[in-house]
Amino acid sequence: NDYQLIEEGPASTVLRTWAAIGPHAAQWVVVKTAPTVHKSAKEPHDILKELRILSELSHYNVVFFDSIWSHAEDEEWSELHIWEPYIPIALSDLLASPKFSPFTPPSFTQEENEDFAQRQKYYFTILARSIIYQTLQALVYLHSPSNRIAHRDIKPRNILLTEEGCVKLIDFGIAWQEKEAEVKEDLWPEQRPKMYFEVSTGSYRAPELLFGTRDYDPFAIDLWSAGATFAEFFTPFRLYSDSEYDESEEESEEEEKETPALEPFIVPEHLVRARETRWERDTLFNGTRGELGLAWSIFKIRGTPTKDNWPAFERLPDSKGVEFTIVPAVPLGPLLPNIPDTEAEIPVDLSSIHTPDNTMKDSALDLVERLLVYPVENRLIAMRALQHPWFSGEGRLLLPAGYPRDLVTDMVLKEVDGKSLRYWIHKILGRDEPHS
Repeated sequence: NDYQLIEEGPASTVLRTWAAIGPHAAQWVVVKTAPTVHKSAKEPHDILKELRILSELSHYNVVFFDSIWSHAEDEEWSELHIWEPYIPIALSDLLASPKFSPFTPPSFTQEENEDFAQRQKYYFTILARSIIYQTLQALVYLHSPSNRIAHRDIKPRNILLTEEGCVKLIDFGIAWQEKEAEVKEDLWPEQRPKMYFEVSTGSYRAPELLFGTRDYDPFAIDLWSAGATFAEFFTPFRLYSDSEYDESEEESEEEEKETPALEPFIVPEHLVRARETRWERDTLFNGTRGELGLAWSIFKIRGTPTKDNWPAFERLPDSKGVEFTIVPAVPLGPLLPNIPDTEAEIPVDLSSIHTPDNTMKDSALDLVERLLVYPVENRLIAMRALQHPWFSGEGRLLLPAGYPRDLVTDMVLKEVDGKSLRYWIHKILGRDEPHS
């Protein structure tokens, strides 16, 4: 009866509790609860589909469920409880830490971080590479011919990390499986060309979802969302104060227009000496101003859709509803100032960013560029992304203890400077550091 609320929303409730399931010793577990009748369920969230999909999956980087419990009061109200292991760290927690950068934050003195700062770019690259690699492993497994599952809500909050640093992809409540036409038990069954475009979250939504299409490639949705998520490893931190919330929308917009070239850590002049402040990391695209605002946020960076860069755009149902100003694509590197210096300097041909060639460069920037492509057929599929040269570059891969050998190459590290992935994640988060 002792539950701690983790998340409560219109589609489901997630709680944490201390419990023993079956023969296992007591441990922290998460209980996800959602209605199983149309009257109460929030379309297209479907806990019955989530349970069905999870019961078919078994992968090191995908969450598994321990148990289920169904509760029904009458024909109009019933709910399902899915019990899963409690996983303590969200990628969003790591991204929010100003220590998760190749550069030292202004608020940290050199003396306090001297040992760490000397190799900070190396540590950052090793950690970023490990988490991105493991996330792609999960997508390769889901998208494989034997599964054909699209997650459709890839974002930092749905990518968790165990204490050992093992990525676990969670929340399959709006996932889609190719065989759904054969399934009768789902609350909200979908099949092409009648799919939900009300999927994915805010800044991580693919542009095609913003223009009313119900016939889209769901696997390409995951690829764009992954690209937006991976880009966030390298976006700037901004310093905020709670007292800023009374500023007008117009003032905020003008300040945004006047922002100079992005730095890894952006400190507004009026907060230089402020005491009660916090760092927040930018998303690459702005999902706070509705669908049209998000679309314009994407277009300002990747260019307004044209017949040349996105021939299929004009076939989207709502593509002609709003006429956007024609703007060209801009270099992505300057918008990602927390990418190591040498990578940001790699030249990119802006005229061909949506039709990339087959020659991949050894840089995280190249990987992100190839995922944030308008034509869905040109987005780098998960299997090819896993083969990207950035993962075999300098420093190699640091993976969690016990990671399956069949999922990796020989270019794997067990430790960096005598410390495991577990140690470095705790170091970044400023938590009690384990001994290895």
